[in-house]
Order: sequence, then structure tokens, then C-alpha cells
Amino acid sequence: MPSRPDRPGPRSASPGDAPPSRPARRRAAATAGWLRRPTRSEVLLLWAPTALGVTVALVILSAVAVTRGSGATPAPRASIDYAWTPPVADYTPGVATTTQTPSPTPPPPATIPPLSPTPTRTTAKPRTAPPAPPPPLTGRYSVVDTYRDGFIGEVLVTNPSANGRDWTVRLQFSRGVGRLQTFWVDGAPPPALTRLGEAYVFTGRTPVAARGKLGLRVQFERWGREIDPEACTVNGKACA
Repeated sequence: MPSRPDRPGPRSASPGDAPPSRPARRRAAATAGWLRRPTRSEVLLLWAPTALGVTVALVILSAVAVTRGSGATPAPRASIDYAWTPPVADYTPGVATTTQTPSPTPPPPATIPPLSPTPTRTTAKPRTAPPAPPPPLTGRYSVVDTYRDGFIGEVLVTNPSANGRDWTVRLQFSRGVGRLQTFWVDGAPPPALTRLGEAYVFTGRTPVAARGKLGLRVQFERWGREIDPEACTVNGKACA
């Protein structure tokens, strides 16, 4: 018995077979195309995307490994420190503690010794003599009028200074002159009278004008001929 072939081969066309139709020929050509071996260019086109993806992955992994091995730290990110606001409910105020960086203490300023002052040359002021005291008042006694039982005498007071001066006249007579009847000053109020023993002291109520004169007149009784005073002074100076 003849052995059967494993794979039937193509049947040879016999002279009496009819030619295949056009659809049959197309199916036969397609079946023959699927069963043929691909060419080298077709293989490269098929594996090119896969190889490219594997290459890119290897490059990325190598870069990551190099970055980690070099020890480079990522750049610090800026952080925003917002002030903490306590909740409104159940808030208990507390002491806020803040940490402040102590500011550096500035060095003390350099102490510059004061400059010694330049001694100033003092010029001694010439001593001025104290002003001379004003000249004293002067007085002159005279008898203005006489009559049988009395007389009128006058003490003329002169002020030689440039300022007004107060004045006091002191008169003392002998026992031949009686009591004082009256006294006056022409053009001025009468002076105040004081008795000191036998003396009469007249104190003016108005000063003698500068470089002026004043006449004090007195009227006495008399019992004898002697009518000149035993003592006559103006501000302590004897009359002329």
C-alpha cells in the first residue's frame, strides 16, 4: 500500500481542468503572501519603535542614577511664614514669645580727649576811683528885720550839687532871745520843728533843688540887743 504524503503537494493541472476563476486566483495570491518570509527592511521597520523606546528609558535611568550619585541637593524652596491667628471660639490669650536674633552691639564710640582751651590773655581793667561825694549844702545866717520886741532872721541854704538834697537847719540862741513866734519857707511848705534842749531843729519837707537856694525865716521875741545865734548848722555843717 503506497504511503501517504504528510503534506499534499500542489496538484498539477491536468489538461482537462478548467482555469480557476479571478476570485480564486486572488485568494490564492493572498494565501501565498501571508506564508512568505518577511524581508530585512520589514523587520527593521517593525522593531524600530520598540528599540527607540527602550533607548530613551535607558537614558533617563542613567541620568537619574548620575544625579543621585553626585549628591546634589535640590534648590531650597521659598517658604511663606504666615502669622498664626488663634481661633475665635475658646480663645485664651497667652504670652506671645518671639525669638529675635540679637542685633550686634555697636562698638563704643571713640572718646576724643577735649582740647585744652587756649588761655585767654586777660587785661586788668584800670581801677576807677569812686565818685567824689557831692559837695555839702551851705548855710548863711542874716537878720532880715528888727523891731522893738522882736526880730526876723533867715538861714539861706544853698545846694551846689547837680541833684536835689534834703536839708536840716539847727539854731540855738542866747538867753536874750525869747520864744519862737513863727517860721516859714518862701515858695515851699513850712518845715517840721523839733526841740533839742535849747536848740531848734527845722527839717525841710521838700529838698533843695539842684544848684538852687532856699530861705528859712524865723521870727523870735527879744529881750536884749544880742540877736545872733550861738549855733547855726545846715546838715551838720556850720553856717557862714
